[in-house]
Amino acid sequence: MTSSTMRSDTPITPPPIPRADSASALPFVKWVGGKRGLLPTITKHLPRTIDTYWEPFVGGGAVYFAFADRIGQAYLCDTNEELVLAYRMVKHEVEALIGKLQEHASNHNGKEYYGEIRSQRPVDALARAARFIYLNKTCYNGLYRVNKSGQFNVPVGTYKRPNICDSERLREASRALRKATILLGDFSQTIACGDDDFVYCDPPYHETYNSYQPNGFALADQERLRDAALRWAEGGANVMVSNSDTREIRDLYGQFRLNEVVSPRQVSCKAASRGRVGELLMTSY
Repeated sequence: MTSSTMRSDTPITPPPIPRADSASALPFVKWVGGKRGLLPTITKHLPRTIDTYWEPFVGGGAVYFAFADRIGQAYLCDTNEELVLAYRMVKHEVEALIGKLQEHASNHNGKEYYGEIRSQRPVDALARAARFIYLNKTCYNGLYRVNKSGQFNVPVGTYKRPNICDSERLREASRALRKATILLGDFSQTIACGDDDFVYCDPPYHETYNSYQPNGFALADQERLRDAALRWAEGGANVMVSNSDTREIRDLYGQFRLNEVVSPRQVSCKAASRGRVGELLMTSY
């Protein structure tokens, strides 16, 4: 994938400093480690201008959606094929997706219907995206977890009235995604190279939950990401990385500015892991 195929030939005027309170769109799925609670802190550490926005670990997309109205062009990427497909369907087929989700909402009766849908393996893209969002809204604690075979294995949640189809939120997200190119793959697809490019990385955290995919995200992957972040920064991009406050991460990002932050953690597979935790917000600028 080359720069010419990824980048627009039309110049984009750098936007003013983004503000989280200007957002009109919100994440349409729950996601472990989502950054909605950390947005005020992230805002304080943003670069002054953002030409093209890159997010190699988009997850629930809280940061992108918060600032989407101030970004001219974006590239959102993730390794989770089901998540990426859901983003694409929200962007391109939102009304049809809403219809499918309304069907799920009408049929949902708790454990029985949930188990039936979880066991399905639909091929149709729209059905897959609706299944993914339905399971996300009704599974235990909004957790995404797969087994060694890559199969989603989270039990049903105990919600009395899960909001399976939030039509307006989906439509708002669809509008926000019009300016975004949605990519499947890891962070190596990020080719930020402009002075006003901004890369925000929110990888699976070191020494914490990383069962989003069968192979996890090991320390070697953290090292690969650090190397990529240095390349992007050397190419002129502004880079921000969120991660655990551990000795290994501090050592890896010794060339970055390390900002200690406290983040609320509301979605976790373990109740003891929820609450306010210390993290690092690292910037190359």
